[in-house]
This record gives sequence, structure tokens and C-alpha cells, in this order.
Amino acid sequence: MEDNNSSSIDNTGLPQVTSTAVQVIPRDKFEREYQPIMSKLSPRGMTSSALTTYHATSPITHQSWETALTDILSVLRIQYRNDDDVMLFLTDPDKIKQLQYSTAAKMEWNRRVIKEEMDSGIHSPPRSRRIAKEVAIDYIRRYLDGEEERMDMLRKIQVLQADKDDNLSMILDMERDVKRLKDENASQAAENAKLREEMSKIRSDGEIVRRDSVDVRNDSLKTRDENEQVRSENAKLRDENKKLRVENQDLRNENGALRTENQKVRTDNIKLRDEAGDMRNENMKVRGENQALRDENQELRCENLKLRDNNSSLRSENDRFRTTNETLLSENRKVVRENLELHAREDEMKMLVNVQQSLLAGKVGDRGEDAPADGQDDDEED
Repeated sequence: MEDNNSSSIDNTGLPQVTSTAVQVIPRDKFEREYQPIMSKLSPRGMTSSALTTYHATSPITHQSWETALTDILSVLRIQYRNDDDVMLFLTDPDKIKQLQYSTAAKMEWNRRVIKEEMDSGIHSPPRSRRIAKEVAIDYIRRYLDGEEERMDMLRKIQVLQADKDDNLSMILDMERDVKRLKDENASQAAENAKLREEMSKIRSDGEIVRRDSVDVRNDSLKTRDENEQVRSENAKLRDENKKLRVENQDLRNENGALRTENQKVRTDNIKLRDEAGDMRNENMKVRGENQALRDENQELRCENLKLRDNNSSLRSENDRFRTTNETLLSENRKVVRENLELHAREDEMKMLVNVQQSLLAGKVGDRGEDAPADGQDDDEED
């Protein structure tokens, strides 16, 4: 949502309210939008392209705005300890961060440092800190001068923001109601579509039932014919059943004879079972002996596995010792090389010191010879 009211800026760079409604401007946006105006207030403005070009070509040893500001904050607190407004600004960490990240102050500091360095041709950290102190005090004074007007504007902005929030809450409630009604309409439309589908399914099911009733009538006629055929087949089966009863009687007689033979076979089977029991006892003894041998073999296998594990751990330890020995050898070689390089450097330094001492001794001797000669010339003149 956009407000119909707007704000303007006069020649001093401060916002002027043109109507009763004022738009909320955050602090970072305020400094970003009025940065060109603050840069124009300085008598000697410099473009950002020149600053970026100088920054790209400047040496690495130059100070930055943040480091210079942190260096002079303690000095400012001591210098302006009797000024309450300035001390309140300097003791507030949020305002210090605002000053530290201020693009206008940073550009003014860069401009003045660049001009001083171009004029003198030498980079001076104390001079950059002095410029940072002046820029920080100018910024704080400008901030304190516009603070009262900004507070009135912020009060009006807060009132308008509260009205705006109330209107937005009402609009959101209305949108929620409209969305709820739309959802209800959509759900009712879906239910109506489901009912229509069910009606069409019921109609199609009625036609299917009619077709099934016709098929059932045809099937009943067929079953009547099949029942007549089954009745004739049942008569034939009854005759066959009589014949089977006669055959069953003959089979019963044969079954009696087979039972007597089965009794004899059972007695023989009992004898064979006793013999099989004896064989099973012998097999159990043999199995016990085999189980004892298997247990011994298992113990031997466990001992072999333990010995294998011990061998593998010893091998891994040997490998680890070998790697550590190799690393120690390589480190010892590096240390020896470094010691040789240090000895060589010490020898070079000793040689340079001896050469310098010899040169200084020669110069001192020449000066001593020149001094007596000057004294003799003065005596001759007298």
C-alpha cells in the first residue's frame, strides 16, 4: 500500500513534511538517500569514482575509516567529557555503529585524507586520525542539530504507522473472511459434483440390474434342463451303486485276510525296532565322541583366530612406527637444513659487521689525522 502524501527536501538537506501523512524512513535508508546532499554540503566535493580509483591504487599500509575512528574514540571521550550531548552520543554503541558505517562520513574522511596526501606526497597515520576526529565531531554536531526535528517527525510517523497497521489488520481480516467464503463455496461445489456423480452411478446401476434380471431368467431355464439331465444320471448312478456294494462285500472279505497277515508283519516289525534301538544307542555314543572332537577343534580355531588378531595388531603397530620414524626423519632433515641456513646467515652477518667495523675504524683514523694538521696551521698564522 502506498500513501498519497509525500515529503520534500529543502536546501539544508533536512526532510520537510508537505502534508499530514509522513512515510516511515529507516535510519539506514535515511543516510543512504541523503548521502549526496551531505556530500554536497562540503566545500570541496569529490566524486565516488575518484575515491574508488585512489582506493584501488593506494598501498596496503593506509588506514581505513573504521580503524582511525576506533583510535580516536577514547580521545574524543576525554576531550568532550564536559559536553553531555556529545558524551551521550559517544557512549551509545548503536550511534557509534551508525557513525562507523556512515557512508557520508567515510567519503568526507577519504576526500580529506586523499587531498592531504596528494598535497604532501606522504601518508601520515596521525594526520588521518586528526582528520577522522574532525569528521566525527562534524557528524555528531550535525546529528545533534537535526535530532529534535527528527524526533517530532518520528512521533508523527509513529502515529501514522499505528493507523496504517490498524487499517492493514482490518484489510487482512476482510481478506481472511473472503478466503473462508471462497473455500466454503469451493467445498459446496465439490460436494454437488460428487452428488451428481453418485446419481449417474445409481442410474447406470439400475440399467445393469435390469440386464442381470434378464440373464437370471435365462439361467433359470437352463438350470431346469440341467436338472432333468441330472435326474436321469442319478438313476444310472443308483444302478452302479448296487454293483459297487456287491464289490465292497468282496473287498471286506479280502480285508480280513490282509489283517491276519498284517498282524504277523507287526510282530516282525517289533523285533526290527528293538534291533534299531540297539543301533541308535551305539550311534549316540559315536556322536558324543564326535562332539568332543568338534569342541577341541573349535577351541583350537579360537586360539588360532586370537593369534591372527594379535599378529595383525602387531603388524599395524609396526606400520605406525615406520610412518612415525619416516616423519621424524623428514623433520630432522628439515631442522638440519634450517640450522645450516641459520649458520650461513650468521656467518654473513659476522662478515658484514667486520667490514663495517673496519670501515668505521678507517674513517676515525682519517679524522684524527686531519685534526692535528688544522692545529699546526693555526699556530703558523699566529
